[in-house]
Amino acid sequence: MFLSLLAIVFVIICVLLIVVVLLQKGRGGGMGGILGGGSGHTAFGTRTGDVFTWVTIFLVGVFLLLAIGANKLFRPKGQSVSTPICFPPAMPISKPISVRIRCDTPRAEIFYTVGTITDHPADPTRSSMKFDVPVRIAPGSVLKARAYLSGRKESKVQVNMYPLPSATTSTAPAPPASGPSGTTSRPATTPADTTPAR
Repeated sequence: MFLSLLAIVFVIICVLLIVVVLLQKGRGGGMGGILGGGSGHTAFGTRTGDVFTWVTIFLVGVFLLLAIGANKLFRPKGQSVSTPICFPPAMPISKPISVRIRCDTPRAEIFYTVGTITDHPADPTRSSMKFDVPVRIAPGSVLKARAYLSGRKESKVQVNMYPLPSATTSTAPAPPASGPSGTTSRPATTPADTTPAR
């Protein structure tokens, strides 16, 4: 409701400012000369020029104040900052590495927190560490990053996990034994006892 009223008042001030400027007599006679050959100076007295000057100054001041307020209040909301991107991305590591963080939103500030996989760090805030140089990450760590920009909603939290490489190895089954001719040998089978029963 307030924003709608502000927009209506802003439009009215704009219209009044245009009318007052057109009614003033300029170097070429102005709109007042066209409408009646100087009637703009006689309709409101002999000092109409001074009145119009002060009215114009007042309307311009109100116009500027409303323009600044509308710029702040009517700014699109809901636009969030792009989610930060880490390089290298989440992956198993066996030794410490340096991680760089980038955000596609210009002039956005990136803040981060670092913890372990078993004990996740808290989500970054403006009071967290600010990203300026590559972050040193040890194996088994978790890196969380978030970007901020004044006038926009903060980005989503980017979570990158850098676990230790898996130590499990897969063992392949032993190949079957082959005979002299290269054919696969099979275990000998004992023929069934065919001795007739007595």
